[in-house]
Amino acid sequence: MGNSQDQQTAASSAGFDVYHKHGSSVRVNSEVLLQTELKSVHPSDTVTWVEAEDCDFVGFAEAGHAKARLHDGERTYTAIRKYQVPLRSLDEPQGSVADNILFACWDYEWSGRWLTCYKFRWVDNGWQVREYYAIVTEKGDLKDGRCSFAEDLIKTCGTWTQKLHDEVYVYEDGNWEKNKALFNAVSKASWDDVIINPAMKSNLIKDIDSFFNARSTYLEYNIPWKRGVIFHGPPGCGKTISIKALMNTVRQKGVSNLYVKSFKASGCQSDQASIREIFTKARAVAPALLIFEDLDSLITDELRSFFLNEVDGVEDNDGLCIIGSTNHLDRIDTSITKRPSRFDRKYHFKAPAEQERLLYCRYWQKKLQSTPAINFTDEVCQAVAEATEGFTFAYLKELFVQTLLMHVGGHADLAVDYETTAAPEGRDKSEKEDEVSTVLSTSLEANTFYQTLRKQMETLAEDLEVENRKDDGDEHHPEDQVERKSEPGKDMIGGDDDQE
Repeated sequence: MGNSQDQQTAASSAGFDVYHKHGSSVRVNSEVLLQTELKSVHPSDTVTWVEAEDCDFVGFAEAGHAKARLHDGERTYTAIRKYQVPLRSLDEPQGSVADNILFACWDYEWSGRWLTCYKFRWVDNGWQVREYYAIVTEKGDLKDGRCSFAEDLIKTCGTWTQKLHDEVYVYEDGNWEKNKALFNAVSKASWDDVIINPAMKSNLIKDIDSFFNARSTYLEYNIPWKRGVIFHGPPGCGKTISIKALMNTVRQKGVSNLYVKSFKASGCQSDQASIREIFTKARAVAPALLIFEDLDSLITDELRSFFLNEVDGVEDNDGLCIIGSTNHLDRIDTSITKRPSRFDRKYHFKAPAEQERLLYCRYWQKKLQSTPAINFTDEVCQAVAEATEGFTFAYLKELFVQTLLMHVGGHADLAVDYETTAAPEGRDKSEKEDEVSTVLSTSLEANTFYQTLRKQMETLAEDLEVENRKDDGDEHHPEDQVERKSEPGKDMIGGDDDQE
């Protein structure tokens, strides 16, 4: 046993020497150098290299599907520690500490057999991060020049790795990452929270559901099993919350969710290469919902042809439903918006009509029904719906939030404009209040909550008028459009807004 332990320590130390030599030398091909050197450490065994992105051996073991026992010794583990901010500081007062492993060596057990597993991580000459696992098995397992046991392990671990485990794929900085925070936000989304035109809502749900349920029908009629949908309309009218609700609905059917924040990548990677990576991943995990938010910002004139080649080129996009959202449909080239078989379904999220505004008021009424201090009556709902023409759902939400904050802060009385009912000079405050009580003769006028809402409506209406003038000016000031386009994906769907 002592000799075995010594041999393990010697092998781990030699493996570290390989990594140290690699990191300290001028090198041309890192993979060739490391593979050659590690073979010299294990001359009588088979060394199989696997990209960490494809097979997460450590995560596979942490999930209970294998065992990983780190070798002892200072030269068997090299990492950079990092502090991870908690997802919600209210729930978790402290964050956590995690490692970016640069080099490590484990004894690894799977399917009743033990092997040696290394991990290597470095930055290449193009500033791209490279991560590999190397698993060492006995040469007796060789078949057609490959280790059959290692092949089985790679297939099993790779299948597990490619699946989402309470995560959403997010593409940013030239890489796909599994994002748990976004999953948590999406998993809370419900169609009950989506207040849009009821007929459009029903058609949208049915459209996406029927697509993912109809694979056999598409195959029977030899029709490509793919779909492209665009959500368009002014900001704050329900596009984002609808996307979140869709993501939550399809994930329960086993459909993967992929969200693209930006094509921009660090280092030397081009935007075209990013687009290629995005669609390659989507095809690999299909059936999938692939989301491009702020599509007009993402697809520039230089990228349009390359993007369209991926959407409807020679590659097989079976099982992909692509959702693109935009506040400015007119800024997207018609080759994308009007060409059949690309984005052939479009849903217009208009500023809510009075009926939708009434539904949204009742949505908030239900949320606040357990708060007796707030007199949120049906009459208040109707009055607000009638008085808020032109308000988006985002402005309606702001209306209710600001009103509630005034109540919490004890400033609800400020909603009554005493200047309009000021007492003549020489009359005391009590006389003035009597006159106010006389003016507030109806139930609405006597409702302090509604009076606070009314004052907030006036303020927000002024803000809305200013914003509309600014939007109208976009047509005459192209530089403003460029500035907006420079922030793709700035409103990531992980936000907690009720209606976006």
